[in-house]
Amino acid sequence: MLNPPLSLLSDDLLTAIVEQLAKLPFADKNLSNLSLADRAFTQPCQKHIFRTLILGNGSKISKQLTKVKKFLDDKPSFANRVRMVQLGISRKENASLFNDPNFTGILQLFAKSPMPPHELHLGGLLVPSLIIEDPMLAVRRLTQSFFSQTLTILRVSQCVNVPLPLFLICPGLRRVFLDQVGATDKTYDKYPDNQCSGREAPLLEVLNYRKSHSFVEQMITPPPRFNAPVVLLSNLRILTLAPLDKEGMAFLQPILDAACNALEELYLTTINLDECRCGFFDNTKRI
Repeated sequence: MLNPPLSLLSDDLLTAIVEQLAKLPFADKNLSNLSLADRAFTQPCQKHIFRTLILGNGSKISKQLTKVKKFLDDKPSFANRVRMVQLGISRKENASLFNDPNFTGILQLFAKSPMPPHELHLGGLLVPSLIIEDPMLAVRRLTQSFFSQTLTILRVSQCVNVPLPLFLICPGLRRVFLDQVGATDKTYDKYPDNQCSGREAPLLEVLNYRKSHSFVEQMITPPPRFNAPVVLLSNLRILTLAPLDKEGMAFLQPILDAACNALEELYLTTINLDECRCGFFDNTKRI
């Protein structure tokens, strides 16, 4: 048990210590050590340690899914702690991911949580370029999952073959981060009608993009296959983009035109090493 002076601190202060530790480099390792140091820190530390489920990033996905599914079956309460799912799956393995029964079972466990994950990250640190092998299947599986109701934050990094209908299945989406993202198609003629129309477009509040020309262009002006916008920018409050990305800067004016009545913050960015570890950038200069 804690000894003075730590034992004299309130639960709120102990939680604040954990919150600050979680912001430092190598947070997971330090939080794990602190969690074992005293039971007073266990619960607040586990809140951060189990916040993100990372699938892929160098591990053989089938074995990893089996291991994660068994762990969550044994300790179902830990599924309630996960807020973000990161899929960093290699091209060789991601084709079978959405058909894997263990992956489906994991999503079903999350669906039972009082607060299912609300953030999805496609791409990873150790996967140089994620290629979604079957984008129509990916959209269908995500449509059937809790993400269609809960997703508010989407991060896509170093990922190509990304389907535009991904936006239409998540009407609650509010924050989008795109780094080196390529669109899957030019026409989407082969996509089923229910993936391209008849769905509510998300009303974005935050957009952060870099080197994602084909995808951002389709976001702004969808192909004729879509009979309505795939995202709405009229409520966009924060826009971040990179001046060195000259092609990306070409989309600035149409975005400003759409968001002129709501935009509060506009940032120009340079690379930041801390954000690079996550596949994103946020070393900003405010305008």
